[in-house]
Parts: sequence; C-alpha cells; structure tokens
Amino acid sequence: MGSLCDKSKKSKKQVAAEEGVGDKEDLSSLWIYEANIPGKKKKMDMTNQDSSDIITKELGENIKFFAVYDGHGTKGKEASLLARYEVRKKLISDKSKLVKLQRKDQVEKYFKDTFKYIQKKFESRSSDYELSGSCAVCILIIEFKMYCINLGDSRAVLGAKKMGKKIALEMSIDHKPTRDDETKRINERGGEVSDKLGGTFRVFKKNDEAPGLAVSRSVGDLVAHECGVISEPEIIEKEIEPEDLFVVIGSDGVWDAMSSAEIVGFIIDKMETKRELCAKMVTEECRNRWEILNLYKQRSLVELYTSKDNSESASKQKENIQNMLDIDDISTVVHFFNYDF
Repeated sequence: MGSLCDKSKKSKKQVAAEEGVGDKEDLSSLWIYEANIPGKKKKMDMTNQDSSDIITKELGENIKFFAVYDGHGTKGKEASLLARYEVRKKLISDKSKLVKLQRKDQVEKYFKDTFKYIQKKFESRSSDYELSGSCAVCILIIEFKMYCINLGDSRAVLGAKKMGKKIALEMSIDHKPTRDDETKRINERGGEVSDKLGGTFRVFKKNDEAPGLAVSRSVGDLVAHECGVISEPEIIEKEIEPEDLFVVIGSDGVWDAMSSAEIVGFIIDKMETKRELCAKMVTEECRNRWEILNLYKQRSLVELYTSKDNSESASKQKENIQNMLDIDDISTVVHFFNYDF
C-alpha cells in the first residue's frame, strides 16, 4: 500500500483492533474525514439540508459505518436528520447482529428492512413529508468487506491505483427517474417521467404537475411514493484489496460539479501530503465550480432577458434569474484504507 500503510507494518489484527476504537471527536485516527458547505438558495430555509454521520466504536471492533443524507423539499433538513437518527439508532441497537452479516444477501435484507421501517416513520408524520424527503448513501465496512447502501442520487466512489493508473469505481448507481428500470416501475404505478417543468426529468402523477421529484428512490416524499418512487436501497459489495486507496461519498452537490473520475484524481493528487484536508478541499473545489458556472449562467440569462421582448417587470426577471442560480449543499465523507495486506 505504500504510504497508505503505517510504517510500523501493523498486522491485520492490530489495525482492525485500532479501527474499532475512536469516536466522533477523534476520527483522524481512523482516517475518516468529513466536510460540508451550505448552498446558496433563494429560499434560505432550504439551505444546508444535508446531514452526515460516522459511527465507529459504538458498533464494536472491525465495523465502520458512515453516510450522507441529502434532504429536499420544505422539510428537507428535518427529513435528512430523521433518516440519520433512525439509521444510527437501528445500527447501534443491532450491533450484535451486524457482525453476523457475512453475505451480500444478508446485508440487503437488513437494510431493505431498515429503510422500510424508516419509511413508516415518515408516513406517521404524513403532513410534514408529503413533498419532502431525503436520499441516502451509506458505507458499511465489516473487516475487509465493504457494502454501499444507496437510495437516491448521492454517490459513493472507490479510488484505487492499479499498474500506476488511477481508477475510479462507482460503488452506487444513481436513482434517476430516466433509468430504464426506474421509469418502467413509475409508469406501472401510476406515475410518469417528464421534463414538463423544463430542464430536469422528474416524477409526476399522470396528468399532474406534482410532485415533481427528481429522484426515483428516497425516504419520505409520500406523494411521490403513491406513483412509483420507492424506499428500497440498492447494495453493492466490494472486497477491499491492496490497490484500493479510499472511498468517498457525497451528496449530489458534489457530483453535479465534478465527475467520479475527477474526484478520485483530485484526492489521489493531494492525499500524500494533505490527507486530512481532502474532504474539505473536495467540497471547496466543488463550490468554486458552482460559483464559476453561475457567473456564466447569470451573464447568459441577463442577455437572454434583455434581448427578448417581454412584459415581465425587472423585479420578476431578477427573481427568475435568481431561481436558476441556486447552489446546492455540498457534503463529503472520505475514508482512507489503512490495511496491511
């Protein structure tokens, strides 16, 4: 592993024992780093709806869990916090069960049941979550097995180096309503996928302009769940190998600004000397790209509005432009592997 391994050449047992220790205040010893930058949105009460979580010592030795929850809608922050709270509570209460999860099908059943249970929690507060909910991307590591649990359009990516080449391996598949299998399910359950509101393809009830959800899986979003959106996560399994350097997870504010390959290259270039700053630097780079893109978009939109003959007031035109220049919340968790294979 080169510089990724401790120079003292610790055994698997020593490293695993150490990684079972630590807490939220001392995650650097586990080589786990997180960062968040709130977005810039016209509706300020809908800013910073992301929540992240890292659980280590509470789960016992050899097990780590970390996640990013990306809320949306007027109650998006509450939705991401509710998902975070319920997942954390369930994992810690089931820690004796987690060590017995030896196969992918066992992990799938556990997390499908978990998110089904969480969806019922949202349903019990139906008035708050008709049009609000949360995506989730989670990583569970048991010994040398890694599982990505994904629900929505946040993403997990593995960074590796093989034969001197940088490799980006996506550990999750975005749940966009335009994905063929997702579109099929939505159509069969009384929904439709359309860009009728302009730009992004969204989920609608047939012949309706609601709910307009841009993802095909989530927790909450009760109206969208009436027309094909589901709360069932997809799980991808990976054995951690000597060439694997790190895994990075992030809300869609990350991946809308940088591709999976760009993120991996960015982190590999900086990890030798600035490992502890990589999560922060990723979020800052993504934010800078959002800002630069918005400068170009603003100039183009102003030119568009001034060139066409319309009766909209200047204040209305300014509001329309501002609505198109929102910057999303950006959250990242990076975990560097520290195994002596």
